[in-house]
Amino acid sequence: MLALSLILVLAGCAGRHSISGCLSPAGSASRDIVRHQRSIDAAGLCYRRETVREGGFDWVFHVLESPRAADGPFWVLPHDNENSAFEAALHAVLTYGGGLLAVDSAGQRNFRGQDPNRNFSSSAAESRLCIGQRAPAPAYTRAVLDHYKGRRGPYLAMHNNRDGWQGNGGSGTISINRTNAVLYSFRGSGSGSAGPLRDEDDLVIMAGLRTPASDPAVRRRIAALNAAGLNVQYKQVTGRSFDCSLSDYVARHRLGEYYNIEAEHGSTATQIDMTDRLMSVLGIRPLRGAAANPFLD
Repeated sequence: MLALSLILVLAGCAGRHSISGCLSPAGSASRDIVRHQRSIDAAGLCYRRETVREGGFDWVFHVLESPRAADGPFWVLPHDNENSAFEAALHAVLTYGGGLLAVDSAGQRNFRGQDPNRNFSSSAAESRLCIGQRAPAPAYTRAVLDHYKGRRGPYLAMHNNRDGWQGNGGSGTISINRTNAVLYSFRGSGSGSAGPLRDEDDLVIMAGLRTPASDPAVRRRIAALNAAGLNVQYKQVTGRSFDCSLSDYVARHRLGEYYNIEAEHGSTATQIDMTDRLMSVLGIRPLRGAAANPFLD
């Protein structure tokens, strides 16, 4: 029998929030969830539907959680048009436990003109720093970040991007070849012209308040990722560069380490490889008897 009762409802000036108990993925409105129903059911993952009403937006989140390692790594998927990111994150939950949250935008990148990854702020004053946020979103922000309470590991996200970047003849905005006053790039060992992760679009994004040169801990983390063959791009978050993204919010509020795995659209196998390398660097081991990977058959 479906667990249909809502277990949490919060109302007030900051917004209205609700989250369901475990539901059947067969009844989900998410094409990603329905497409991977067999893998979700086989692993016994808990599927929950979460809603946040705030600032004129009715947000819907689709949440998957592993019963075997409830405190394991948790992934946020802000963009609903990034299928490889969803598949790599589902691989991570099946392999390492933890969970994921996918924002529902009806298969589009943005939701009613708002980029879900430019919607993290705690106040009107903070929101005004970001040209990409239409209204303050403390309830949205709190609902996403509450999933990290009591978990081991850092803040994690998955994204896909277009080929190359516009400033270098490409069509996207993300590239290891792109740098500026607050953006620093570090190529992974073996990720040059003949390396296994040589594509400029495949990289791990980090963020912090200091430059890499002035932060020894950041330099050590970057070096470890580079040694694992991963390209790393680091953003220094300042009052001017803050953009209300999850990475910038985590850095601005000093919440902890953040890693976003970026790969080109359609590069599912590469993004899974990058996920496994990151987990290894972080010391997170696969669950015993983890289900066979449905994406690499």
